[in-house]
This record gives sequence, structure tokens and C-alpha cells, in this order.
Amino acid sequence: MATIRASIDVALEPAAAFGALVDELTVALAKSGIRFEAGPSGRIVEGESAVGDVVSWMPGKGIALRWHPADWSPDEATEIDLRFEPSGGGTTVVLEHRGWGRLVGEAGEVVGWFADQAVAPLLRATAPRGLGDWLTDRRARRPAGSEARGVYRDPLYHYPNFHVILEELELTPDDVLLEVGCGGGALLKKALESGCRAAAVDHSPDMVRLARDANRDAVTEGRLTVQEASADRLPFPDATFTCAAMTGVLGFLPDPVAALAEIRRVLVPGGRFVGLGSDPELRGTPAAPEPMASRLRFYGDRELDELGRSAGFAEVRVVRRGLEPFAREAGVPEEHLFLFAGGEHGARFLLARTGRP
Repeated sequence: MATIRASIDVALEPAAAFGALVDELTVALAKSGIRFEAGPSGRIVEGESAVGDVVSWMPGKGIALRWHPADWSPDEATEIDLRFEPSGGGTTVVLEHRGWGRLVGEAGEVVGWFADQAVAPLLRATAPRGLGDWLTDRRARRPAGSEARGVYRDPLYHYPNFHVILEELELTPDDVLLEVGCGGGALLKKALESGCRAAAVDHSPDMVRLARDANRDAVTEGRLTVQEASADRLPFPDATFTCAAMTGVLGFLPDPVAALAEIRRVLVPGGRFVGLGSDPELRGTPAAPEPMASRLRFYGDRELDELGRSAGFAEVRVVRRGLEPFAREAGVPEEHLFLFAGGEHGARFLLARTGRP
């Protein structure tokens, strides 16, 4: 039998490291269909089978699990310890999995499993492609984690864009707004001040929760619903909304025409759409740094126009708007105001309408 050990040093106190790891592990396991029921009587469930039972739960110190690696061999059990050890003002988090490998076979097979299932995934995750994809998802494409929640709860650099979007939409209490990729719900909060009703989608569970929390009163009153969904499969009937908005999303869409066509589908005849573009001039700036820049698709005026027309909108315009006054008003630092310059270098917005009946 073998023992698997892994550790990482983090600049967090043990209690904070414990809480962060439990939260992140719960989310990470859920992506693979594994449910982590945290707590002193907790367990880890895959499908219908409990694969791990908590035998010790000491916040800030450690978690011990009795692990059941084979539903075809129910008597097989191993032990997993997660320890949080104070270390130089931070914490060393140690994972130790004891008694592993009996079901795999002889020593050469255990090494084969370790190389294929433990070492190779770690190397892929820390190589440029894997790490860049993870950072892009974590920070922008599918925001998650405490840092992303802090940024999208109060998205300073998005407020100038919001100003233009709301100015173009001219919302009234008669409007029903759809926001695609709502992030933390900051634009929704401003839009709802018009008295309109709204719905929103985001494919990040963290952002859905954050947007609901930021607009709790509107959700309770029935003026707003926020759902987890993808842009190209909107969970709404045809002709549901009078208007729609999208900001900071277009460049990440794998099929932007499909997403825009879905937005057109759920708009009423004559419904209007305003979307922030993904400007090539921002590549490599603080607005689109690496590794995000190499994973974004950028669109000039002509490309944006073609996207709107290919999606079936009857009227399509691309406009440029200088955002510097709005950036100053929002409190953007002086050294970053160049990102919001006016004139011909202003931000691109796609304006579109559906056809009349």
C-alpha cells in the first residue's frame, strides 16, 4: 500500500485557510458531480454512494476522512487527513492519503496511476495553457472565489460602461430588461432604479449568488430573477423582454452569433439591445491583460456590425462613446483614465433592434 502526500504554503492564518479550502473544495468537487457535505457529521457523496465519511472535524486544525474508493469492494477503506499547520505567519496545508493502492495492483501499476492521475494533472494545471485558462476563468470568463466576488460586487471599471448602456436603453417602468452575463448584479441595481422589471443570467454560480444578494429587495418583490444559464441557451420564452444588455461578455463567447440570436429571440418586436464591444485597442492594457488577452476575441466596428446582422437583428449600429467623464465621476485612478479616452478612440457599443411585427 502507498501513502500520497501533498502540501502547500499559504499566507493565511490556519482558521482562514481552513474556511477557504472547505469552500473551494466544495465548489471544485461539485464540478465533477461530487457533493461535499461539510461539517463534523459530514460526508462526500458521488452519485448515490458515500465515498468519504468525516471522522474528525477541527476548524483551523484538520479534517480526517474514512475513504471508500471502490463501490465494487465495499470493505475497502483508506484514510485521508487534511492538516493546517502554522508556519512562519501563514499555514502549511497538508494532504495525506494513507493505505492507497491495494486495488490498483503491484508497485509498477501504483506508479502508473500516480503518474497519470496525480502528477500529470498537476503539471498540466501549472503549465501555461492550463494555468492561463484557470486564471482567465477565475477572474473574468467564469468569475469565482473571494477575489472575484470582491471585484464584481463593486466593479469600478465597469461603471462608465453602465452609464452609456443605461443612457442608450432609456429604461421606463414599462420595460422588462434582460442582462446576459450579469456578474455581481451592479448594472441590474442601477437599471432597477428606473422602476423596470428584469431578469438576468450568468454561467458562474458565484456571480448568480452575488447578483441575487446585491438585489435582494428586487428579488423578494418579484421584480428580478437571476438564473444560472449560458448565453446561447436562454431559459426564457420568445418575446419576453422589451430590451437587453450585455457588458464585458462578448469577447469570451465561443459562439457570439448564437448568443445574439438567442437575445433577439427573447426580445419583443421592436425590442432593443445594447452591448459593450470587445475593442482591439485594449489588448495588452490593464483592461485586457494576459493571460486573458490571448483568450479573448476582439471586434472592430465592421466585425461588430456583422455579428448583429448575422444574428438576425433588423437594425444594427456600432457607436463609439468616450467614457472619460464617467470614469472620473466613478473614481477610476488617474493613471487608468486613458482606457476611457473619447473621440474616435471611444469604446464600441453594439446597438440593435428587432424587426416590427
